Amino acid sequence: MSKFQYKYYLLENRAILISSEDSFFTSKKITDCPFPDSLLSFAYFDLRQWEEKFHEAGRALMQYYKTREPALLDPVRLVVNAFQNAHPFFAYLGLDWTERLAQAEGSKDPSKLLLHKELSHIPANLDAMQRQILFLFQTVLDAELKDIDFSARVHEYEKASRLNRFDFQPMQISYEPVGGVSFTDVLYPKNIYDVIDFSLRECVRRNITMRRCKNCGKYFALTVHGSTEYCSRVFDSRGRTCKEVGAMRQYAQVHASDELLKIYRREYKRRFAWIRAGKISQEAFAAWSKEAQKEKEKCDKGEISREDFIWKLKHP
Repeated sequence: MSKFQYKYYLLENRAILISSEDSFFTSKKITDCPFPDSLLSFAYFDLRQWEEKFHEAGRALMQYYKTREPALLDPVRLVVNAFQNAHPFFAYLGLDWTERLAQAEGSKDPSKLLLHKELSHIPANLDAMQRQILFLFQTVLDAELKDIDFSARVHEYEKASRLNRFDFQPMQISYEPVGGVSFTDVLYPKNIYDVIDFSLRECVRRNITMRRCKNCGKYFALTVHGSTEYCSRVFDSRGRTCKEVGAMRQYAQVHASDELLKIYRREYKRRFAWIRAGKISQEAFAAWSKEAQKEKEKCDKGEISREDFIWKLKHP
C-alpha cells in the first residue's frame, strides 16, 4: 500500500492540491492557485525538453533488469525528481516513482514495478492529453462560440475522433468539509490522469469560457471581465505580461490612428480651400473625401502602410 496520499479540491474558485505520507496529520500543500490556472499552464507545458531524458531513463531501466547494478537507477531518480518539481500536476508522478524505486531494490522482479515503457512514454502520453484539452477548449468552451447553443457544441465534440476527445474516467471523489469554511467535492487521485480529468470536467461543469490571447495566442479563462482580450502570462524577457504588451500596442495603434486623422484633416482643409479658389468642384471634393475615408480605414486595419495612405491622399 502506498505511503503517500493526495487530495485535490476547489474552494472559493481556488484549486488546492495536498500531499501527505501515511495520514493527513502531516500534510504538504503543493499548490493553491486560482482555478483553472494549473490546468492551463499544464496545457502549454513544453514537454519536448523532457523526451530524451525519459527515453534515457527507460534505457537505463532495461539495463538494470539485466545487471541489477544500483547505479543504473540514478538516471531514473534524476529525471523523476526534476520532473515532479516542474509542474504541480507532476508531483504525484514523482512520489509514485520514488516509492516504486525504493520497493524495487529489494524485489526479485523489479520489471513489474519499474516499467520502462511506462516511464519512456510519459512525455508522449501527457502530450496527447494536452492536445485533447485544447481541442475541448476549441470546440466547447471557446468564447467565439458564445452564440452557438451549448448542446450543439457538445454534439460537434462527440462527433470528433476519439483520438481528439478527452476520455473522462470514473474517479474516487468524496464530499467533505475542507479549510474549515465549506463542504466540497474532494478527489483522491490515483494517478496524474485523475488530476487532469477532475480539472477539465470542472471547467465544463462551470462552463468556464476560454479565449485565445490576442498577443501570445494561448487560451486563458474569462473569469471576471468578459471583454478581456489579453492574458496575464509573462511574454518577454523583460517580464512584461501579454496584458501590458497588449495595452502598449493598443496605445500605439490609437496614437498612430490619431496621427493619420491629423494628416487627413490637413489635406481636407487644403482641398476645401481649393473649392473657394476654384481649383476643384464640390463634386470632386466630395468624391475625394469619401475615398480618403476608405483608405484611412484600410490603414487603421493595417491593410496598407502609413506611407501608402499619405500618397493616396495627395494623389487620388
